[in-house]
Amino acid sequence: MPSFPFSLFSTEIALITLALGGLLLDIFLKDDEKRGTVLANIAMIGLSVTFAQLLFQWGRFGSAFKGSFMQDELSFYFKLLFLLAGFLVLFMAREYQSHLKRGHGEFVLLILFSLVGMSFLISANDFLVFFVALETLTISLYIMTTYLRDENASIEAGAKYLVLGAISTAVFLYGLSFIYGVTGSTSFGVIQAKMSSVSNLPLPFLFGVVLVIASLCFKIAAVPFQFWAPDIYQGAPTPVTAFLAIGSKAAGFAGLVRLLFSAFSPAVETLAPLFALLAALTIIYGNCGAIPQSNIKRLLGYSSIGHAGYMMIGLVTFAHTGKESLLYYLLTYLFSTGGAFLVLLALCHHLKTDSIEELSGLSRKSPLLAAAMLISLLSLAGVPPMAGFFAKFYLLFSAVESGYLWLAVIGALNVITSLYYYLKVIKVIYMQKSADDAPIHVSFDKKVMQYFTMAAILILGIYQGPFVRFVEQIFLR
Repeated sequence: MPSFPFSLFSTEIALITLALGGLLLDIFLKDDEKRGTVLANIAMIGLSVTFAQLLFQWGRFGSAFKGSFMQDELSFYFKLLFLLAGFLVLFMAREYQSHLKRGHGEFVLLILFSLVGMSFLISANDFLVFFVALETLTISLYIMTTYLRDENASIEAGAKYLVLGAISTAVFLYGLSFIYGVTGSTSFGVIQAKMSSVSNLPLPFLFGVVLVIASLCFKIAAVPFQFWAPDIYQGAPTPVTAFLAIGSKAAGFAGLVRLLFSAFSPAVETLAPLFALLAALTIIYGNCGAIPQSNIKRLLGYSSIGHAGYMMIGLVTFAHTGKESLLYYLLTYLFSTGGAFLVLLALCHHLKTDSIEELSGLSRKSPLLAAAMLISLLSLAGVPPMAGFFAKFYLLFSAVESGYLWLAVIGALNVITSLYYYLKVIKVIYMQKSADDAPIHVSFDKKVMQYFTMAAILILGIYQGPFVRFVEQIFLR
């Protein structure tokens, strides 16, 4: 009897152990008012250890359970990305405890179970594992979105996310039924082998592929499945909004990359025009929708739609250099968006609303928070030498190389458009005066996190070479 491949499942085992251990500890600490903070601290330490352990797993790749689970270079990269996102969100959750009237410990545990789903998602090599992992992530997000049950906006956001998410799940399963009907298998490897052996892809297979991709487009908030994003970003608790932006979106693209790299690889060239159209519409919609916004979380919601469009350029040029550009973009987007939400979290005790006007005079109240927001927004806008500039440049260059000059032009023009609404926020921070210029105290740990994200944005922008070469190594096998 073969032994269990613990090395392949080390990250998943660590996350499940951390989540279940936190669940038991939450029971013992049920009378402790600070149990949420305690659990968040333990979870952050656990994720740090898991991240360090995963770094030593490079090269120890393979598959298990008849190929339904795969640990390879691609899953290695995304798991590092997920752990970084989880650490940032757990830090935000710890600082947000005072805004939650109940369920402090459960809030932290839901984040951990989401990470379990994300980790299995990128390692899935079978549609059954893929679907269960996707739903593990999604159900946790449904609950977290509506966590502020005393606020109508949060309840509305959660209800909308649940209904649209259920439709997305139904579309996924409907598409999977067509794929299974044509191939007779749910294994990515079997599907890829069978479809690679035919000269013309069957229409029922392509129809199923389109439906599955449509379901995943809901997760990344791509047009025409983007309508949920602004409302839910505005109504959800700030850590959950951040998790949707940097965690859920990364998971959605992880699923798309895994499918295009395996089961759907025979259809990559066929799907490129569809991805190009969706990318262009998503970029335009996201950037135009953000212009009139006066709520900072809603503005970041529309901004995330625009960034999803840029990332979809990587799917258009997937067969060339797009996949590497997409992976680098996701890394820069993690720190740029995470840095912006860290600033909003640090200000959550000082802001009465999420209005952009509430940020007036921030440069005088807290130069550090103002600088952190400045660097994050300039990176999201794509201003050199920030990381976001080179991320956009690589994606747009891959579009030109692949013959999609018109798409690169649309992307470049919308970079100019995005400058307007990002600079609008920066203008409020640095040029408008506030009625109260009392200094804002920033705790030591918040300062460390701000410096960490700012340093990451600048390093990825100024010294991007090693990171670009690293993502290129992922697809060389």
